Amino acid sequence: MKKNLTILLLITASICYGQKQIWLIGTAHEEKNYINVDSLTYALDKIKPDLILVELEEKYFTEDYQFNLEKYPDLLSTNENIASYKYQQLHAVKLLPFEIEGRNEFYRKENYFEKENQMFDEMLKLYKENKLSENSKTDFEILFSALSSYSDLKFRSLSEANSDVATKFLALKNEINFNLTISIVKQTKELEKWLKFSELRKDFWNRRNKAMFDKINAYSEKYPDEKIVVLVGNDHKYFLLELLKQNKFEVKNYYE
Repeated sequence: MKKNLTILLLITASICYGQKQIWLIGTAHEEKNYINVDSLTYALDKIKPDLILVELEEKYFTEDYQFNLEKYPDLLSTNENIASYKYQQLHAVKLLPFEIEGRNEFYRKENYFEKENQMFDEMLKLYKENKLSENSKTDFEILFSALSSYSDLKFRSLSEANSDVATKFLALKNEINFNLTISIVKQTKELEKWLKFSELRKDFWNRRNKAMFDKINAYSEKYPDEKIVVLVGNDHKYFLLELLKQNKFEVKNYYE
């Protein structure tokens, strides 16, 4: 019996040892309550990473794994960028990009945010004028509630923002956001001009998150012995967490 137990423990240890590890930290780009440069710096100090992956495109980095501040001096304007930069000044770590390439160009080309605001404004107007079907009206109330709840959400700490409850809430919010928007547009003749955009919006969100995962996975293979921290906007965390677990990563929290 003891021999069998020993063999089982050795097999389990071997599997865990071979598993790829990632420290995934969901953050806010702008300071919010306890999600700020200091709380992220504390998390980095606790993990002591060799690589820090930042939600930026490759063009923002130099060949020696630093921010290209000479060309892009405004980079030090978000929580994760400032914390990563400060940590790099004190430790020998690499900063690496893992954002989908061409993100900002895509937004500009599609006039993305102006269209998004206009689409929701028209949806709200139809709701107020009672011109939505009963199904669409219910969908809109759920959508509005989810987005409003997110806007009012205030985490008391970085660890709370990265809790399972917070991650599941953000997953639900995004599912509602993309899927119910398409559903309302499809059911409403006055909104049919937004169908292509609403589907493009969801498609780009999925492609963007998958591209982020692909880069994380590539870095883990290129640097198998390095401790990797991923700093990502908290809205993306649930998507990346699912893909990482599906691909046999051990995803760790900084506070564990």
